[in-house]
Amino acid sequence: MKDINQINDQFLELSRASTLLRGGLLLITAPMVVFFAFQMPAIAKNSFDAAVPIFLSIVLWLSIILFFVFGIFLSWLDCNIPRDLPVRFYRQARKIVVYDYSLSLNPFARRRVVVKTFDWDNVYAELSKQAGYNGKVYMVRYALILLFCKAGTNEVVDRITLKGNDMTIKGLQWMWAYVRCYMAQGQLHLPKEHPTPKTISLRRSFFTYMPYFDPSMDGNEYRSRMEPIDVILAFVMMWFFWIWLPMGLCHYIAMKCAPEPKWPAEIDLPDGSNPWG
Repeated sequence: MKDINQINDQFLELSRASTLLRGGLLLITAPMVVFFAFQMPAIAKNSFDAAVPIFLSIVLWLSIILFFVFGIFLSWLDCNIPRDLPVRFYRQARKIVVYDYSLSLNPFARRRVVVKTFDWDNVYAELSKQAGYNGKVYMVRYALILLFCKAGTNEVVDRITLKGNDMTIKGLQWMWAYVRCYMAQGQLHLPKEHPTPKTISLRRSFFTYMPYFDPSMDGNEYRSRMEPIDVILAFVMMWFFWIWLPMGLCHYIAMKCAPEPKWPAEIDLPDGSNPWG
C-alpha cells in the first residue's frame, strides 16, 4: 500500500499526501499573476484615458489588484501546506493521532499545524461519494472518512478524510481493513508493504496524476494492481494529459517549497516508544 509511511510494533503511520491535489492552485493562479504583471502598464495607460469615466477606472484597478493579490495568496498557499498530513494509529495505546493543518481559502484566516488525539474505540469509518459533470466528462470520486464520536454515543465531534480522490472504493475498503487488522493483531498478520518514498522526485511528481504512464518501477507496480475498471477510467482520463502533465510539474514545485511535517517532541519519541506510557 503506497500510503504507508511507517509501520512497527508501536504504530502504523499512513500518509495523506495523495489526498491533497497539490499543484492545482499553482497551475491556475501563477499564469494569472504573470499575465497581470506584464499587462499592468498597458492597463494603466488605457484605464485612465479621458474617454473612460474615473469611477470605472477606479473599479477596474481595484479589481485588478484584488485578483493579483488573491492569485499570489493562492500560489503561496499551495506551496505552504505541509508536504503530508499523516495519521498514526497506536495499537497498544488504542489511540489515533492526526497531523492536521487549518486549511482555509480565507486570506485572513490563521493557519497552523494542529495535532489531534482520539480514542480508537470511538472511531467509525464511512465512504463518501462525490459526483458531477465538469462540462466534458462525468466525474466520480470516493473518499474514506473517519468519524470521531463522544464516548458511548454516536455524536460526531470531528472528522477527517483519511484518503480521498479515489475513482473506486476497493482501495479504500482495503485500507480500512488493513488498519483494523493492524489494530487488532499487529503487523505480523499483515501482508508485506513498502513504505511511501519521502523524497521529492521530478519524475514521480510529473506522473502523479497519470501514474499508469510512469515508465519506472513505480509505474510497473501501479499497472500491476490495475483492474478492468481502472483501465477504463485510465483510458478516459488520459485524454486530459494536457492538464495532468503541467499540473504534475506544478506538484513538484509546490512539494519542493512545502515544509516537511514534523511531529511534536512528545509524540515523535526518538526510540519509537509509546507516548502514553
